[in-house]
This record gives sequence, structure tokens and C-alpha cells, in this order.
Amino acid sequence: MDYVKNTERIIKEEGIEAMIIEHRKWGKESKKVSEILDVELKNVIKSLLVFLDNIPVLTVLRGDNMLDLKKLEKLTGKKPVLARAKDIKRLGFEFGGIPCIGSGLKMIVDRRVLEEEYVIGSAGSPYVGVRIKPEDLVRINSAVVSDICREV
Repeated sequence: MDYVKNTERIIKEEGIEAMIIEHRKWGKESKKVSEILDVELKNVIKSLLVFLDNIPVLTVLRGDNMLDLKKLEKLTGKKPVLARAKDIKRLGFEFGGIPCIGSGLKMIVDRRVLEEEYVIGSAGSPYVGVRIKPEDLVRINSAVVSDICREV
């Protein structure tokens, strides 16, 4: 599947205020994306894939935070296992390019993401992002919002 085109389709169908952003450097790390796009780290979201009883779940948090696996375990009642690059590829995604909308995965968004006016996440490629309002991100993905991270 072409996840970038899928992201563009979802933006159009949902009629949301969002923007596709292309860049030439590999954006696999939030800090790098922040530098490339000249935006604050807190406005870049990272999407970390975890497995809960072998079920893939996308966790989304601000670039200036770290996922807290203990909080995630307490929330879900299941021991989370971080996905490896080969797991991401096996599911049909690029490392650094799991789309923040339209992945088809269950999603848990850290509550701090909703404090921002906008966030930038992957549009399905480590070279293409999408600037989106956090509330649209949550609504489109039917995401659960909770406290799943610790500040760095």
C-alpha cells in the first residue's frame, strides 16, 4: 500500500486542516525531524510500535518524551514488547515511516500530544510527514488517550 497517498486521501475525505511535508533527509528520529523542519521537538510526534499479546499497537508521543512501558502495561494489563525493525517491515511499513493516520493499527496517544496546537508525524515514509491537529489525529484513528510516557 502507498501510505503517503492513503494519508492524502484521508485528509481529503475527512476535510481536515492538515498538510503533507516532504523533506530530503531520513526522518527516523524525532530530533532529526525537528531540526530538518525547524520546529520544536514537542511538535514532532514519534509513533512507536509495540506488541501486546502479539497484537501490534501504535503508541504516539511527543518527540521530547519517552514511552514508559510500565505505564503502558498498567493501562493495558499486558506486557508490552517493543517492535524491532524486522517486525515493522513484516507488517508492511518502513522503519521511520509508520503513518500516524491510516495505518489500520490500534493506537494509544499520550495525553501530552493534545497540549499542542499541531503535531507532525509520518505520512507513511521517513521522507514525508503530515502536520495535523492532535484532536484530528485522535479522532481519525479512534485512539485511546492516556498517560503513557515520561518526560526526558
